[in-house]
Amino acid sequence: SGEIIFPKIEQNPTFPLNLRVAKITKIDRVDGADKLYVEQMDLGDEQRQIVSGLVPYYKPEELIGKQVIIVSNLKPAKLRGVQSAGMLLAAEKDGKLQVLEAPNAKPGDQVIAEGHINNPEQIKYDVFEKVKLEIKGGKVFANDLQLKIGGEDLTTTMPDGSSIQ
Repeated sequence: SGEIIFPKIEQNPTFPLNLRVAKITKIDRVDGADKLYVEQMDLGDEQRQIVSGLVPYYKPEELIGKQVIIVSNLKPAKLRGVQSAGMLLAAEKDGKLQVLEAPNAKPGDQVIAEGHINNPEQIKYDVFEKVKLEIKGGKVFANDLQLKIGGEDLTTTMPDGSSIQ
């Protein structure tokens, strides 16, 4: 019949967040805000500034140099008059908080929800809120998909049932 059949190329579904590894290079307090730091982040190909409420949990020197996970496609917002271009992810339970870390990754590396591709488009906070982030057995999941960096599991020492925000 001479008919040529092309295999259908399956494109992986898109995960709503663009999670990336960022290295904290500098930290300052936000004037007049008890709980807010402004962190300078290295994402490999760009620098970002993010505001986060980590003051009650970490001293600046404990965060400098850490490789953390950020939501890099969150629409920039002003917090206490300071521009924040993204959000740092941390797990919290019973008053204990721990940033999610990727010590073996490189700044800019993508954190992938298994079988999906990250969404490069900017999203509003309400889209982020709909993603169910949770810890099961020391591994981090989003909408029941395991999060991985370069094929390795994203892990944490925080217990199951911790909230991630």
